[in-house]
Amino acid sequence: MLPLDVHIEGRNLEILPEWRGKIEEELARLQKHYVNPILHARVEIIGTAHHRQGAFEIHLVAGVAGDTITVSRQGELVLPLIVEALDVLDRRLEEHSHIQQQKVKVHEEFAQHGKVLRLFPEKDFGFIETPDGLEVFFHAHAVKKGHFNSLTPGQTVKFAMEEGEKGPQATWVRVE
Repeated sequence: MLPLDVHIEGRNLEILPEWRGKIEEELARLQKHYVNPILHARVEIIGTAHHRQGAFEIHLVAGVAGDTITVSRQGELVLPLIVEALDVLDRRLEEHSHIQQQKVKVHEEFAQHGKVLRLFPEKDFGFIETPDGLEVFFHAHAVKKGHFNSLTPGQTVKFAMEEGEKGPQATWVRVE
């Protein structure tokens, strides 16, 4: 069973039936797999001119009770990108499910302090600088108890960090 609200769109390309089928198949599988249903899902596949990062991008946004999960990936072939993005969504849904079921507690003691270094509002991301000079990427959806658009460079924040594909990444950000 698919989420009630599913949008699959293409930008600079036409969505092929096999891509749509794979996305719907995987979303239906994920829908059965977790306690909290996916309320809505939006998948955008973009044909780009990026040569270094690949010819395609996929942006996936899934809404579940109490949270929005986003996944972005880039690569040369669309079908492997779809599989990779939905595998990442699967892991994030599992984490969300464990937190909702209180199998995993989110501890503030692992929080770090830093300041907003740079913002890219047109692309919904920015960087935080830690006291030791480390730059940490964060996405707009990681901002809790506040809005990404209200952040300013130099603003003090608290955040939790994990190692992302391209370096340190904030899992959540909160204005102090």
